[in-house]
Amino acid sequence: MKENMYEQLLLSLDLPQRTIILSLQPGPYEEIRKGQKKIEFRRRFINEPVGAFIYVSSPIKQIKAYIEFGKPEHEEISTLVSISEKMNPGTGESLQEYFKGLNSGYAIPILSFTEFAPLSLELLKGGYQFTPPQSYMNLSANPLLEKALFQKIKEQKLK
Repeated sequence: MKENMYEQLLLSLDLPQRTIILSLQPGPYEEIRKGQKKIEFRRRFINEPVGAFIYVSSPIKQIKAYIEFGKPEHEEISTLVSISEKMNPGTGESLQEYFKGLNSGYAIPILSFTEFAPLSLELLKGGYQFTPPQSYMNLSANPLLEKALFQKIKEQKLK
């Protein structure tokens, strides 16, 4: 019975098929939260639209938001730098440095952002055996945490 309710919850939320936990530093997280950053750039990424619960790294150390990402664009670094400069002038040089040594990378459009009451790293480690990923991890690897996070989204959408 409970499993059926969980499946119905997932369907009613209309979320992407694949869900990950994505690590972000506090600065980029704040830019996304404020609507200043509309594209996430990554060296490697999944080549499909995904939903991502966001783990904000030190000193915050919390999962505190959900982002729906559109289809990633795999492009040459010069194209990614040009996109970044066009959207946020002055960011190209740091992006060039981030992609140093690579020929290509990903530009991932941010479709929606939902913040919710945070889950601390202490709670995540103790209750869900969670270890923060360097970049991202598939949420399906931790079914207990997956259920708890989808419940957070449901609660937020009902507010």
